[in-house]
Amino acid sequence: MQEVTKLITLENDEYGIVDIIIINNIEYYYLTNPENLEDFCIRKIITENGEELIVGLDDEKEFDMALMEFTKKYQQG
Repeated sequence: MQEVTKLITLENDEYGIVDIIIINNIEYYYLTNPENLEDFCIRKIITENGEELIVGLDDEKEFDMALMEFTKKYQQG
């Protein structure tokens, strides 16, 4: 797994970007809280009014798909 290379703030908590995976032309950010490594989340980038926003996933199905891609990536090597 990659090391945290950049920190971002979500809802007043800092998260490190562990990885970014593009799935179906959507960037998914895999984030962890450096203070609590069990605090892991996945967000995606959308463009709204010309501005890129980090938002939550639509539903559990999208979360499962994004997590499966992350798992497959790191099981392969």
